[in-house]
Amino acid sequence: MQSSRVIVAAAVLAALSILSTLNGAVARSGGRQVVNKYFDINDDAAVNVNAEYTRPIVGILTQEVSNFVRRHYTDKAYSSYIAASYVKFVEGAGGRVVPIWIGREKEYYEDIMSKINGVLMPGGATFFNQSSGYADAGHHIYNIAIEMNERGTYMPIWGTCLGYELLVYLTANNTDLRNDCSSSAQALPLEFEKDFQNSRLFAKASDEVIHILSTYNVTANFHIFCFTKETFATYGLNKYWNVLSINHDWYGAEFISSLEHVKYPFYGVQFHPEKVLYEFIPNRNITHTSQAVIASQYFADFFLNEVRKNRNHFANRTEEINALIYNYQPVYTGAKGSAFVQQYLFDTQFYGTSSGATKLHCLLALITICALGAWRRV
Repeated sequence: MQSSRVIVAAAVLAALSILSTLNGAVARSGGRQVVNKYFDINDDAAVNVNAEYTRPIVGILTQEVSNFVRRHYTDKAYSSYIAASYVKFVEGAGGRVVPIWIGREKEYYEDIMSKINGVLMPGGATFFNQSSGYADAGHHIYNIAIEMNERGTYMPIWGTCLGYELLVYLTANNTDLRNDCSSSAQALPLEFEKDFQNSRLFAKASDEVIHILSTYNVTANFHIFCFTKETFATYGLNKYWNVLSINHDWYGAEFISSLEHVKYPFYGVQFHPEKVLYEFIPNRNITHTSQAVIASQYFADFFLNEVRKNRNHFANRTEEINALIYNYQPVYTGAKGSAFVQQYLFDTQFYGTSSGATKLHCLLALITICALGAWRRV
């Protein structure tokens, strides 16, 4: 039995040696080379010139479902969701998505963040004072990300609207310092602060992007709360955050519209670039011009370039497959009048392996068993 295995191994090595020799000979004669199909071009330094991680995964934090979902899907037990536009925002810039569940212990968030390359905290309409929800999960994520960055692991966080407000709320030790604002369905250009182009967020933005953002009504605002520069000065938040732009709501009240953390790769915008790209809801003043798309895509590309600096990964391919959002299907909620065209709706607080992932896992296990059986018969 042992000798048979040795013979098989020797035969495989000999075949590989012959293939390598033939490949070299063909190359020298100018003929077509036999391509090694297992070679990943991303490992070629001439291709991946910046040594980026080329399989980036962003964790998007789920949040409690809205009253709209509860009213329109009474036959379902949906408890959390992610608007599909945030998933597309990541995918459209070359990334993949893993849902980060609310209502878990700190150990869960430590584990998932050791396997992903960045976090997106989406906008929405949930409250910060709900236990075991969006804010509590965000608190764990925020603290873990700080610890990771302090240890030398680059862990970026992007916050949009409510997500941006949550980042500032957590910096203020869970103190809600938001002011009332009236900026719902309001399209605006950015009013940039002095030295904004020295920021990480805008340093590499093209002249075209800056011109569009500062000239045209291309940012989609949907918020009833906001932060002001006065609040930041009063409560010392300027020690932690650099304000990059401001805007004014329907009644002229000033609010901070974009910022970045002084020390960590944390970024926040009060507006919604993902809506410009992917939310086609009528009568909501979401600009879909080519200029608006160029400007909004800049933010997605910037964030994913930050994410590529992190090289975390799952322990194995099966674990990664089971975690990805591809295991779930979005629901066309826009047809019922939702503010989101599509949503990923999750129906339990205990998120186990999805049925599709389970089938794939079983298939992989069956293939492994068959392969081992064939090996033993040699």
